Amino acid sequence: MSRDAFVIKGTRKGLSLTIADDAEISEVIDQLRQKLESARDFFGGAAVHIQPIERTMAPEERAALQRTIEDFGMILADDEPEPSVETGVRESSAPEREFGIGDQALVIRRTLRSGQTVEHDGSIVIMGDVNAGAEVICSGDIIVLGSLRGMAHAGCSGNSEAVVLAFRLQPTQLRVANVITRAPDGAVLRPKGPEIARVKNKTIHISAYGR
Repeated sequence: MSRDAFVIKGTRKGLSLTIADDAEISEVIDQLRQKLESARDFFGGAAVHIQPIERTMAPEERAALQRTIEDFGMILADDEPEPSVETGVRESSAPEREFGIGDQALVIRRTLRSGQTVEHDGSIVIMGDVNAGAEVICSGDIIVLGSLRGMAHAGCSGNSEAVVLAFRLQPTQLRVANVITRAPDGAVLRPKGPEIARVKNKTIHISAYGR
């Protein structure tokens, strides 16, 4: 089984990249390209902060990593990142709720299963899927780096500028502020790539991201 050469998390200042101490830089770059290729448009302009590692990174290693990061439209930052905000999700036969604190983006590095609910005052980033029967509710944006098949409610405090963005947007119910839409009956052709839902003329419109 291949191991992860790094861990990447979202913070208020961008992305935090923690490299395994014994990882070869070529291994880090190969895995980083695989992770970012399908999310190329999500992180454009984001700053990437490298967390301290035990071994010293050679100048040519840092330069190679910087070139990779810049290939995806991001910036390699020199300062230390703020701690990321991460939460666990409890399993239960009945829906349970979790609340983030403050206006930071809440980053969840796992898939939400049926019966799980996450609620946050701010935006939510889910690095996994949202399965049918799971719920995501927040006052900001919802970004799912996977498939969204459950219920999503962005801008729940009335923010009609909020958006819902996912690699695969197939929600059972979708809300932005006070506007609601449900999954259509029958099969629907979806674009191959990320999709974004936003309110236009008091209706939720779904389109391919970046168009």
